[in-house]
Amino acid sequence: MTFSIVATDPTTKAVGVCQGTGSIALASRCPQVAGGVAVTSQWHSDWRLGLRALDLATSGLDPQVVLAALELTDPLFAYRQVGIVTDDGRVGAHTGSFSGGRSFSGHHTGAGYAVLGNGVVGPEVLTAVAQTFEAGSELAFEERLLRSLEAGLEAGGEGRRHLSSSLITTLRGERRPRLDLRVDIAPDGADSIRELRRIFNEYGPLIDYYGDYWLDHPEVLGEEWLGLGQPRTENRQRVS
Repeated sequence: MTFSIVATDPTTKAVGVCQGTGSIALASRCPQVAGGVAVTSQWHSDWRLGLRALDLATSGLDPQVVLAALELTDPLFAYRQVGIVTDDGRVGAHTGSFSGGRSFSGHHTGAGYAVLGNGVVGPEVLTAVAQTFEAGSELAFEERLLRSLEAGLEAGGEGRRHLSSSLITTLRGERRPRLDLRVDIAPDGADSIRELRRIFNEYGPLIDYYGDYWLDHPEVLGEEWLGLGQPRTENRQRVS
């Protein structure tokens, strides 16, 4: 059981997935992110399905076409929940028909995002995530995603302690994540989504330092970089 938001930022063309669950190490199997496409495969998660969706969407197929292709090739598609977003704002989402008598499962799509949840306390969880994301357009993309997930937590989430969570984003044309933070198992008594916030608050100001500046400036520490006004490396070539 997992709830997630998968989205793109229309200004920077970043894509990302932010999610939490009551099971351990969700980031090892649910999110798939590459420059231009973000995917989550959850519920009865299958990383093979997520990678297939990522490859198909990266090749240019519309997310709705990708979902149709997955349904044709996956005999367990009724057990799947899948969300796909591309950096040009196209969105696809699927929630399988299998419920198993558990709590609410469903999804919601909007402009450049999809919110998905299975085993959550009710539709209000997805509504809170979606409304918070839509209201946060002035925020940095990663902050916007995390606040949306936190809104789902405050709305009840899965109604239990969430053991793992993650926040993964990337930029168009990049081969690796811009940000890849995860809590594989929360400390005793702690919720992984709150742990993810604690980690993000420490790392967030240094995203551009570790992703860009420090690669060519080994003599400049992160605290010094902040004091310099967070400069960026000019004309840095990407690895192809």
